[in-house]
Amino acid sequence: METPSSPSRPHVWAVVLGYNHPDVTIDCLHSLARVDYRPFTVLYVDNGSEMSACRQVMDSVPGCGVLRLEPNAGVSGGFNVGIRHALTHGAEYVLILNNDTTVEPGFARHLVTAALEHPRAGLLVPKIYYHGHPDTIWSAGSVFRRFPPVVTMRKTRGSDDGRFDRPCNLDYATFCVIMFSRAMLETTGLMDPDYHFMYEDYDLCLRAREAGFGIRYVPDAHVWHKISKTTGAGTPNPTFWHNYGRSESIFRRKFHRHRWLTGWIHATYIVARFVFEGNGYGLRPYLRGWRQGARDPLHPPPRTQEASRTFSQVLRPQ
Repeated sequence: METPSSPSRPHVWAVVLGYNHPDVTIDCLHSLARVDYRPFTVLYVDNGSEMSACRQVMDSVPGCGVLRLEPNAGVSGGFNVGIRHALTHGAEYVLILNNDTTVEPGFARHLVTAALEHPRAGLLVPKIYYHGHPDTIWSAGSVFRRFPPVVTMRKTRGSDDGRFDRPCNLDYATFCVIMFSRAMLETTGLMDPDYHFMYEDYDLCLRAREAGFGIRYVPDAHVWHKISKTTGAGTPNPTFWHNYGRSESIFRRKFHRHRWLTGWIHATYIVARFVFEGNGYGLRPYLRGWRQGARDPLHPPPRTQEASRTFSQVLRPQ
């Protein structure tokens, strides 16, 4: 029997977005099935995978709802469909997770406790470890570094040494795994699908902070990340670097008032890194993406009340 929602036990929905890699998605969903917080609902959004991959997930994880998108709607577009579905069905908080993550059973409970203690925290961030090095921190939230100007993740090179064990407010967060409050989403709008992927996280972080919502780091909530199974981040994949340049250019246009983060100094720093690191395979697609992002039309972020323009099919209700 489902635990009823109450002010002290708000209903949390977990939305997992996946594209192919069914074995990775299944690991994620199995870990969510062990979460000890209630009421807690899990929804898998299949982002245009091959149908055989979607069916494999459904057969292996019968306890979660499934929405299927066709075609692939990008990261923001895919998550937005799941977020709207969760809000329509009563979610007070919505967790979004990349499919290449696994969680500890108590992580949602720790996030909710922090949310209730800090009601103006619109985004709540767990401590995220490398899956392949489970004691090494991949991200404990993100901060702005003034020079060279870039948003950088707080992390450790070796085992967790306790330096990131204190809860705190953050400047930014990666959306690998994060929990949103309903109040924040209804105020700021959803993730911006003008970005196919990358920078949608920094975009929403800025909008949330400008609307008066905080980003709260919750170190007792633990997650493990298998690192970019889908996007090809850090690889010679030209699609990744093209989208990196395009998204960065769009972000610059939308947030030109934040010149310390989006201006030519930042762009020059990124290009200099390509040269210094000998990344010839990434430089050209990055610059092509930058030029495309300078031309592409811009749109306001979608609101929670708007009907989704992305085609979705409910394969299994939750």
